[in-house]
Amino acid sequence: MAIDSTSLVKEYLAAWNAHDSETLVSLFTDDCVYEDVALNRLEQGKESVRSLLESVFTDLADFKMDATSAFGIGDWGATEWTMTGAFVHSSVPRLEPTGKRFSVRGATILQLRGGKIVRNSDYIDLDAFLRQTGAKRVPGSVRRR
Repeated sequence: MAIDSTSLVKEYLAAWNAHDSETLVSLFTDDCVYEDVALNRLEQGKESVRSLLESVFTDLADFKMDATSAFGIGDWGATEWTMTGAFVHSSVPRLEPTGKRFSVRGATILQLRGGKIVRNSDYIDLDAFLRQTGAKRVPGSVRRR
């Protein structure tokens, strides 16, 4: 039996906070798409998503997502959150890490198919992240859509 969308959103958040990339990847379809709108980054397929998740856990020490809302309706799920951590490493060619702590707001929209995530779109306040961490944008680019 497929998991209902609200339960899936809650499991998704718990796995992020546990830094559990295996559980997170298991929530996605094989042909999933993961979009980070602020960084104009698009990942396709489970292995690409796994790599992204592992880079987040490496780049952001003490990473945590505190949800202010989490819900699902039919084939859609959403959560608004505050992300905290320290920017200690960068897998993103455009940003240099500083080791400084941050607390920024964002939201995730999930499109579901068969009880799994087929599309994940993250929206984060990148300007607040850059201000708080003192990170500098450097020449280069991330994957384009």
